[in-house]
Amino acid sequence: MITDDSSERAPSDGPSTTVGRLVTGLSLWWTAVPVVFAAQAFVGASGVRGPLGDGLVLVMLWVCIGGIVLAPALGYATARATGHARARKRFATMGAVSLGFCLLVVLFWQFAMECAPGDPSCS
Repeated sequence: MITDDSSERAPSDGPSTTVGRLVTGLSLWWTAVPVVFAAQAFVGASGVRGPLGDGLVLVMLWVCIGGIVLAPALGYATARATGHARARKRFATMGAVSLGFCLLVVLFWQFAMECAPGDPSCS
């Protein structure tokens, strides 16, 4: 006699696996930002000029900005929508670290834009 064991099969992990891969990809994107930023600074400082060098620096800069801003936001939204509590905590922490980094960059930019004492170009 042939029996149907379809009720005993494990459910398909299609959506869960896809969400897990998306969360992992966004985490890796955020983690790779310092490496891409260092590479972008190296390429920019190496003297590679022309459309190719300038384009490469610009693309790498936008990858860094996207990784700092978009990866934690998209990851948090995805984790919240799918109910992944550990991923939600991880992306909240990543967002806080990114916000702190952005605040330090703005602060450094303000100090870098100040004029030196006695500089005649500053009024």
